[in-house]
Amino acid sequence: MNSYAVGWRATAVAWGTAVDWERGEMGQGNNQPLRWYRYEAKYLVSEGQAAEIQRICVDHLPPDPYASRGSRCEYPIASLYLDSRSRMLLRHTIERRVSRYKLRLRTYSERQESWEDQPAFVEIKRKKDGVVHKTRARVTPEMVESVLWEEASLLNGNGIHDAGTVRNVNEFLQLRSRIGALPVGGTFYTREAYEGVSADRIRITLDRDLHYGLLARPGNGATTTWWPVNPGGVVLEIKFTNSYPFWVANMLGRVEVLRRGVCKYVICSRAAGLSVEPTSGSGRHHSSSET
Repeated sequence: MNSYAVGWRATAVAWGTAVDWERGEMGQGNNQPLRWYRYEAKYLVSEGQAAEIQRICVDHLPPDPYASRGSRCEYPIASLYLDSRSRMLLRHTIERRVSRYKLRLRTYSERQESWEDQPAFVEIKRKKDGVVHKTRARVTPEMVESVLWEEASLLNGNGIHDAGTVRNVNEFLQLRSRIGALPVGGTFYTREAYEGVSADRIRITLDRDLHYGLLARPGNGATTTWWPVNPGGVVLEIKFTNSYPFWVANMLGRVEVLRRGVCKYVICSRAAGLSVEPTSGSGRHHSSSET
């Protein structure tokens, strides 16, 4: 018998090629540029529900290989989001448009650490017709400031960078240039993560300790202060390529959680006063959830 939930079977043809999965999301020792697609389901749960989810996950999935080996398999995530002056990308997310994307720089550093002192990745996170497509590439500390603030030139593939990095970084720069995007705000949280290694991989994460941050000025590469944000619970995310196992469906029923749109970037933007309201008549663009 097929052990996977048919109800979550992928039906869309994914953009690009799934070169690899987000195995070991921190990827400190892996410079390989990645492109992949997946489905995501998000929930907001209580700490009691999160504890039950953790108990079930440890019986079925190994922890993320880069997570600390404490009572929770956690690591920090700090992301700096870029947007146009009119906050076009934020608006499209709030409107839940069926085709949208985000531009961000991601590090796996604590709040007090500089963006420029840590391994960093530029990322494009697209969502189209319910499928999440993610492109990313590692950038050197010397590249961070120009990638974020300056009129950066496209990489020329002269041998300093591999072809995949050139393609992914240039795609990021082209989108940034097209809308005149600059850094507008940051998010920080700790992530507890579990991940399977089967052909139909599944990744389950629990995000806590959410904070938002604002940059002081161009060029210093760090946020001035981080402020805590209360999203109303622990953010549960289930990520999978084609379908997830029956035990996950049983877990969701047992814990009694309901799927909902939970976007940490939108929550932090509203807390920071950066939010925008949906445009009139934008409902026709809606999809099932924010991402």
